[in-house]
Amino acid sequence: MANSTLKASYPLDSLDTLIADTRLSAVENLDIISVALPRILPPEKAGEAHDNLEKQLQTSFGLALPAVGALSRNGEEYALLGLQPGLWFLVTSRRTPEPARNLKTVLRDTAYLTDQSDSWAILDIAGPRAQAALERICAIDVDRSAFDETRVVRTIMEHLSVVLERPEPERFRLYSPVSSAQSFLHSVRVSVQNVV
Repeated sequence: MANSTLKASYPLDSLDTLIADTRLSAVENLDIISVALPRILPPEKAGEAHDNLEKQLQTSFGLALPAVGALSRNGEEYALLGLQPGLWFLVTSRRTPEPARNLKTVLRDTAYLTDQSDSWAILDIAGPRAQAALERICAIDVDRSAFDETRVVRTIMEHLSVVLERPEPERFRLYSPVSSAQSFLHSVRVSVQNVV
């Protein structure tokens, strides 16, 4: 029997390109775990569940539980994105074979966990014209005065779903579903080309 080795492939195929002074680069090797509070809790238990989850995240990862539209970061290793009431994405560079199962050993029964790692194409856009390129295709205000490094948002770009954060003043990170990754990349690339 022949030995075969499987190799991971990524939706943006290790993209790293420079268009004038703006860099588009695929972000690979991240785990994304959806962390959700149970929705069937009675009101008097909901606050307790929230507090228990926050305590575990703080103790284990040094992360505060952010409000919707905010994020909590622990260096380059962990980010917790507040996406909607009772739902966060934990994004980490510490790749593991079964990230949700591994996280469950830490968070125990404080939340429902789902591995989202293979569901999202992640693209960084960086440079002095990155903001201008996004302003052409994004319905929200991405000026730093309104959208800084502490913010995250779910939005639409060119009719495609996007989660958007800003890790640095001139760098944005965009998460879009794998199923439309090439259409998404095309939209961003054309927008960058139109502002250079």
